[in-house]
Amino acid sequence: MIFESRFDALLVCVKKLYLAGAFLPIGIYLLLPNNWEGPMTRSAVSTNANWFLVIVGCLICLRALAASTGQITITGNVPVLCSLDVNQEAGAVNIPDISAGDTNRRIATVTETCNSPDGYTVTMRGVNSSDHTGIFVDSVSSDSHPFTVTYDGVTVGAGGIVTNSASTAFNLVKSVDITYPANTTLTGTISDTYEETLVFTIAAK
Repeated sequence: MIFESRFDALLVCVKKLYLAGAFLPIGIYLLLPNNWEGPMTRSAVSTNANWFLVIVGCLICLRALAASTGQITITGNVPVLCSLDVNQEAGAVNIPDISAGDTNRRIATVTETCNSPDGYTVTMRGVNSSDHTGIFVDSVSSDSHPFTVTYDGVTVGAGGIVTNSASTAFNLVKSVDITYPANTTLTGTISDTYEETLVFTIAAK
């Protein structure tokens, strides 16, 4: 039996799919009517042929969409953290005679750590003085005695910035020393009532 050219083309396509192993048994089943017992005719298979083309098209699309490789992009971050570890030295307590004066008396070591890529700053402030210096104040007589502070060997200047770094730092140890002159006019005490507190602050840029 001779079919029209479009139907002949369909059969040729089915044959090629069969040679490529593309589900020929399914196509043949869809092409055959349920009561088919004799020669195949165009009118008997036209409806099922359309469905077969849809299915074959879907299968080809699915095979085309499948990739041989794939990838996942994994992202994350590291929080910016800065910390100070201030260790008080023995020279900061029980100073026997402030009135006698002292030079470069070691009172503390400070360990700086900051992972900011833009760097960080460390500032110092005296509680009694409210600035970059320090003042001993006697809680009994209210006498006072000023002192200067050096941080890592450098005298702390106005503004109290003791570190201005443009890079990261990890466990960077700095020394803190104080210098104060003699003053024999200070009121005597029987205990350690002269006091000052130095506050250090670190901040990421």
